[in-house]
Amino acid sequence: MPKISDAQRAKRREQILEAAWCCFQHRGLSATTMEDIVREAGVSAGSVYLYFASKDELVLAAVDRSLGGLEQELAPLLQDRTTQPLDQLLESMLAALLRFAGHERFDLLRIALHGWSEAQHNAGLAELMRGHYTRFRKSLASTLARRAEFAASPEDAAQLLLSLLLGFIAQRGVLADTDPAALVRGLRAALLGD
Repeated sequence: MPKISDAQRAKRREQILEAAWCCFQHRGLSATTMEDIVREAGVSAGSVYLYFASKDELVLAAVDRSLGGLEQELAPLLQDRTTQPLDQLLESMLAALLRFAGHERFDLLRIALHGWSEAQHNAGLAELMRGHYTRFRKSLASTLARRAEFAASPEDAAQLLLSLLLGFIAQRGVLADTDPAALVRGLRAALLGD
């Protein structure tokens, strides 16, 4: 039997994760079965279990992959040493979020709502998500510490911006037509009185 290369392994793992995301979007995390994912991926059950020993492991891997990927997408904005105004930073982050989340077959923003719900009774998932969000909030606070455009501490401002981002995700998942520009205009008006 020929050996599978690391690149082929990574591609198959990604195929399984994408199938899981499709199922999670349509059925939710709890209702999705491994059989659903096997069917969606178009592979054998053995192939899926070769990469993920259980559904819980697959859920954790999918959430870790999506939140880690989002962190990578947002990292250049947070590491940028220019001091673009806060409303422009939020606008850039929302654009990056939408670029990252939108896929042809699934929308990670809608799936996030399922993940948040599942995390309320899955301690491992809650811990994983908390780690990602805490790390992102710290990076955001470091970025905001380089600014002097508001009176709040960088930590408080980071908490506010994270709340805006998470609120945007929730609204987008429920209302679908939520306008990122309206959120930016609202922030600008609240901060600057514009």
